[in-house]
Amino acid sequence: MFIDEKIKEYIEHEKVEWQEVRKIWEEIKKLRVQQKVLDNYLSTYENDSLHKELKKDFDKVLDNIESLANTFNFKTGIEISMLCCFLIHGGYLTKEEYCYHNKIFDIKEFSNDKRISFALKIFSGIGCCRHTSAFLKEVLDRFNINNYMAPVDTSIEDFNICEIRLFLHDIHREFTVHNHIINYIREEHYNYFLDITSKQIKIFGACNQFAYSLDGYDLVIPLYSYSSSSWNDEFIDYRKVLSISREEADYLIDKANATLRKCDANQDLFEKFYLQNIDNYRSINENYNKIYEKEKSLRLIKCDKQK
Repeated sequence: MFIDEKIKEYIEHEKVEWQEVRKIWEEIKKLRVQQKVLDNYLSTYENDSLHKELKKDFDKVLDNIESLANTFNFKTGIEISMLCCFLIHGGYLTKEEYCYHNKIFDIKEFSNDKRISFALKIFSGIGCCRHTSAFLKEVLDRFNINNYMAPVDTSIEDFNICEIRLFLHDIHREFTVHNHIINYIREEHYNYFLDITSKQIKIFGACNQFAYSLDGYDLVIPLYSYSSSSWNDEFIDYRKVLSISREEADYLIDKANATLRKCDANQDLFEKFYLQNIDNYRSINENYNKIYEKEKSLRLIKCDKQK
């Protein structure tokens, strides 16, 4: 064999001990076996029973969220979004209260839906911006509301530097490093952004490729179009997003607060919802963890950094 001849040449040229070469050769064979197992896993990734069960249980939860929304007659994007916020941060999707953690590794993305693997992490009770954002997108998609995940960079506070980076980003059309993900919702005359990472929900309007907070948080975030394209099926040019009027902003804020008050006043319905879905949560977490451990053993996931 060609590789055997190369090893022989290496021995003669480098004067390497045969035992050392044999050890290297054993490692090569081991790596070949591991690669074969990995290739087989990746080729059957979305057709195995665990992945099918994950999708099936998640669809059941989405069906029940849709039914719950209909009970309240929630139809608009801001109402559905606030419903999701109440479910996540009220602890109605997890065994314990939802907590923020950003040092988390996720299972491999599904090829036909890049976001579902991140959305499923919500049911573990821990997660960060990509998990809440992906979950909200999955729910809004169920209601046929135009929405997108928008990666942003909140690390630079200097407005002038942000403007320069945006200019270069648009000229070179390169992906920009981002450290946070929010949601962009587009329906009728309302174009707005939401950050539902924590209980302190933030609503933004857009102007000149920046997202401006509408609700008193005094935040300004640059919107990088070419960074967001990797998360969405459609390219969004944030330079063309229409700004929102003060009246429209006030409507969104009032609607968001009214929706949360309505949810809070009907916690008995949310308790029933939780009990209705607890078996689905348990099944999702069990299957997710099995996939996680499998991928960790195949070194698709290095280690878990959660604390």
